[in-house]
Amino acid sequence: MRTIIIGDIHGCNHALTTLVEKIRPSGEDYLVLLGDLFDRGPDSWEVFQTVMELADTFGERFALLLGNHEDYLLRPKLSLMERIVWDRVGRAATVASFRKHGEKMEDCIPWLKEHASLFWKGEVQCAHAGIKVDPIEANDRQTLLHDHDLVLCNQYAGPLTITGHIAIANPTWFTGDGENTKILPYETWRPLPDHGVICIDTGCGKGGNLTAMLVEGGQFRLEGAAGV
Repeated sequence: MRTIIIGDIHGCNHALTTLVEKIRPSGEDYLVLLGDLFDRGPDSWEVFQTVMELADTFGERFALLLGNHEDYLLRPKLSLMERIVWDRVGRAATVASFRKHGEKMEDCIPWLKEHASLFWKGEVQCAHAGIKVDPIEANDRQTLLHDHDLVLCNQYAGPLTITGHIAIANPTWFTGDGENTKILPYETWRPLPDHGVICIDTGCGKGGNLTAMLVEGGQFRLEGAAGV
């Protein structure tokens, strides 16, 4: 039994389906998506269809975390600055993708409200963006969905947490001491660290890869697929 964690997809359905085919998940695996399904890439509608199929396939073994991009969509009112930020980070691509198929991006809101959560706990714990205190459920929505300090400040040394949110060139372990980080290779099984953060947002939708982390028996392996 594996836990398969996939980073920020950002409208790149080809990368998502390629990665799933590469990993070949089974019915015994858990699948966790770290959020930010939409925006930037050209195929947000297709990503949504794929994700709904995965949710049906995995059932209770499927988890979708809310990302900051889903948060922009779900909130009934955004400030002017939040609207400007959302426009800058690719909202128009999602609008165009859904419109091409005769739908609106808002059509996916009921499904997201039913299926998405703020965090996930299993062999490792996952949040889209940040964690400041233990246990993970004690953190507020802003931290879990929007915070940048895990990567920028490298101060979290609690139980190992897998995140996305901040696009970096390579999957990286942030040890939590404010200084030390370690770039992690693909396609190699390694022992899981017991603390800090591993960020697997590798810039899918911005010219980087879509990255998945496979966790099994206290070890992990990274797999990637080219995004757009």
